[in-house]
Amino acid sequence: MYEIANIDKFGRILIPKDMRKMLGLDKSSTVFIEDRDHELVIKPVHKKANDVVKKISMMELPVEDWESMEQEIEEGALDG
Repeated sequence: MYEIANIDKFGRILIPKDMRKMLGLDKSSTVFIEDRDHELVIKPVHKKANDVVKKISMMELPVEDWESMEQEIEEGALDG
């Protein structure tokens, strides 16, 4: 599924209603935005993942481990 959207003067992009519904997004949803080689990737972030990320960040793990763990958590949150 794809759509074409415009960016308004405030930098906002409207995610089409069908896509929001399919992804379970509502007005209180949070999304993860990433630049991948000059492409924007937008992923829903579920509250469950946010809580886990906060707890893990307080564990003072080495940066390399933290980055790997954060990516795995985000991917897991998106899968289910």
